[in-house]
Amino acid sequence: MSAPRIFALAAIVVALVACLPQASPEPSPTPASSPTPARPRFELATYMYALQTKGKIRIGALDKAAPFSSRDASGRYAGFEPDLGRELAKAIFGPRQDIDTVIEWVSVDRSTAVAALTSSQADVVIARLPMTTESAATVDLSDTYFITGERILVRSTDDQIKDLADLDTKTVCVQNGSGVDAHVEAANDSARTLALDTYASCIGALQQGQADAIGADELTLWGLLAQDPNTKIVGHPLVEERYAIGAKKNTSDRQGFLPFLNTWLAGLIRDGTWSRLYAQHIAPLSKETKTAP
Repeated sequence: MSAPRIFALAAIVVALVACLPQASPEPSPTPASSPTPARPRFELATYMYALQTKGKIRIGALDKAAPFSSRDASGRYAGFEPDLGRELAKAIFGPRQDIDTVIEWVSVDRSTAVAALTSSQADVVIARLPMTTESAATVDLSDTYFITGERILVRSTDDQIKDLADLDTKTVCVQNGSGVDAHVEAANDSARTLALDTYASCIGALQQGQADAIGADELTLWGLLAQDPNTKIVGHPLVEERYAIGAKKNTSDRQGFLPFLNTWLAGLIRDGTWSRLYAQHIAPLSKETKTAP
């Protein structure tokens, strides 16, 4: 075939191809947007629904009580109790990217916590509020979310003292004026006490063999653990203190709130959230593992 005819045929093929319909490019798949978590649904008459309508929950918290609660220079609250408060907000408003947008933090201390509720400055208080008959007469108290008290610290190599019954004839160092000596005697009247001016002195007495144990509240003992890692906390509490979430007394506008709090708390313990918060905030100091209050 001659060259001119070849070129002519090639031109015809090109023209025919150009006339064919072009396949449309496959459209890029539109990424599926993440569904917005549904807001929990409550009966219209409940306090939880009222909080949803307001768009905020006011939570009373402590400013200087680490590891339970503390507030930094920016005003953000951190610790075991603020994180409990955030879990409560999620249970009412649903998960959010920043749950603090639906929380109004109210600064309280242990002496003003109840007043913050009775004066309607806070919806709840999560601030080491002890479960006492006096508090229960004034505000509603949830089930226990934390149990603490006075306990015993011993040398880490001591395998003889494991509980209060093992304090027979042993010397327990306490701080002058703390009242712990009376609690030691009540727990085991065969134990002896050594009262010194400071717990730092008690650590020295323990290290030098002048005392077999130190008796104090858990917060103090956690601090002593940090000072002397060759120690450990053992046994049941000499005196027990239980913390509860406080809420204003149940009235017509507070329907269902206390049962809701207790059901929510039980759920946190059951699903491991409570244990996770304890491991994050308390265990680094207490050196203990707990799955429930």
